Amino acid sequence: MHRLVRIFSRLLPLLGLLSGPIHAAEFVYLGHLDDRGTPANGHYDLRIAAFGDEKSSSAGMAAIEFPGVEVHDGRFELRFEAALANDREVWLEVAVRDVGGGDFATLPGRSKAISTPLIGACWSTTGDSGSNSATNFLGTTDAQPLVLRTANVQSLRIEPSSLLFGGSPITANVIAGSSVNGVTAGVRGATIAGGGIPTGDSDPSMIFEDPNLVTDSYGNIGGGWGNRTGNADADPQSHAADTIAGGVGNVASGSTASVGGGLRNTASGWFGTVAGGVTNTASGESSSVAGGDGNCAGGNYSFAGGRYAKVRPGSSSGPDGYGCAGTPSSGDANGDAGTFVWGAGTGADFISTGDNQFLVRAQGGMALNAPPPHGDIELTVTADADGADYANLWLKPRAASNRGIMLTAGDGSGANDAGFYIDHYNGSAMSRRVELANNGTVTIRSNITGSASGVAMAAGAGSWSSLSDRSLKTAIRPIDARVILDGVLALPLSSWSYAAQDASIRHIGPMAQDFSAQFAIGENDTTISTIDADGVAFAAIQGLNAKLETENAAKDAEIASLRARLQALESRLDALADKTR
Repeated sequence: MHRLVRIFSRLLPLLGLLSGPIHAAEFVYLGHLDDRGTPANGHYDLRIAAFGDEKSSSAGMAAIEFPGVEVHDGRFELRFEAALANDREVWLEVAVRDVGGGDFATLPGRSKAISTPLIGACWSTTGDSGSNSATNFLGTTDAQPLVLRTANVQSLRIEPSSLLFGGSPITANVIAGSSVNGVTAGVRGATIAGGGIPTGDSDPSMIFEDPNLVTDSYGNIGGGWGNRTGNADADPQSHAADTIAGGVGNVASGSTASVGGGLRNTASGWFGTVAGGVTNTASGESSSVAGGDGNCAGGNYSFAGGRYAKVRPGSSSGPDGYGCAGTPSSGDANGDAGTFVWGAGTGADFISTGDNQFLVRAQGGMALNAPPPHGDIELTVTADADGADYANLWLKPRAASNRGIMLTAGDGSGANDAGFYIDHYNGSAMSRRVELANNGTVTIRSNITGSASGVAMAAGAGSWSSLSDRSLKTAIRPIDARVILDGVLALPLSSWSYAAQDASIRHIGPMAQDFSAQFAIGENDTTISTIDADGVAFAAIQGLNAKLETENAAKDAEIASLRARLQALESRLDALADKTR
């Protein structure tokens, strides 16, 4: 029966040497058998004989037959004892036949073997010296992979790529760790550094047992188990250069995507990154998740972190994985691009609503330059616990004793009736400066102590009420209303426009400088207080009234005098008329 057989031999000493020119040892012969161009499988009878050179017909030892040798995937192993001289070469001749068959078929060519620790066809178990890496190496000289076994199972496999450059493979797949780890056919440049567990309850101390798998070229898995790089489609070059450092059940499938570790994370967007955590997904292009739990960076160039922070994906985003599952789409191809979302440790999803947003859910407070609660801060945003009334924005320079402003929203008891407040911090205590109360009242206090000064607008009103409480006034002096009236009469009045307003908008009134010069009241000569304007108007009215009363009294006296004179004249005329009758 014609058989095309190729043998690769390695002769390795197992038990050491005896002293003297002749030594006896137990040897192992590792060979590879091809049957008609493919690796042989089954059982064969093999015979091995030793010769002093490549051509000699004189055997150096009696031929040894090995009946029914098992050959698996082309590989077989022969063990034998022999006494060989140190000073001569040994060439091995191998013959093969079917089990129980007729004559052995001697294979053409002999394999050179060295039984001592000299450099040659084998490597010494105690180390070698003087080797030349160009000719002395461990490995294969054809396209077959190099496999290292422990406990007789694969622990390391190095596969040359089928793609050649200058006649040589351009790279190799390196598959270490569990014997179930694998690389999809057609993949090149893949690395599995270790880890991997057979599927099923193979490791009682672990969960989710699965091997590590690289499905696209140049993928890299550092360790862990159940991890996969590549998108496992029909093209092993479509999503290349993905990386998973370790962890369990992670997937990096976005092409040049990476997962640092953690549990069941997915980097499915091109250039996407998940640093770690659990059930996170970076499905947008160049998106990233810092870690945490259940986060989704679905938009291009987006970021998610914390817990349940969700940047909505788009139609061009990668597979959802665990983190983006159930997150609504933005309706745009790129998702909510450029959006940053950070979620606090609550159990509810915190979902973006558009592009280029900066969203933070942090009920414990947010600070720039220092974490709250802390005195040395410049900006703090705080919110009370769920169901409470207030949210605060605190602005102040660093150091606890510095002054600042607190903006507070809350105090509502129904829809659309929350209050808004601005408080002044003087370094030790807060005082309320502005109140937009939930009943509609507006108050502005013109002090930093919280005392009653300023203006207010009642709910539903359309004008300000100025503070005018007698108990809050001092140095009260009477005024001459007639003098005020004269001042008003002398005050220049004109029509004018504010320089900052459109020229079509006109106003009527005095200039502040004229008002201040005429009455010497107010805080300065560039503004007119409404209470001063009202007071001047009130005083002028009183002065006008007094003037009118004085003038009316004079006229009344004149009228009375004229009336008396008229009455006297009428009496005299009546008397004269009586005499003439």
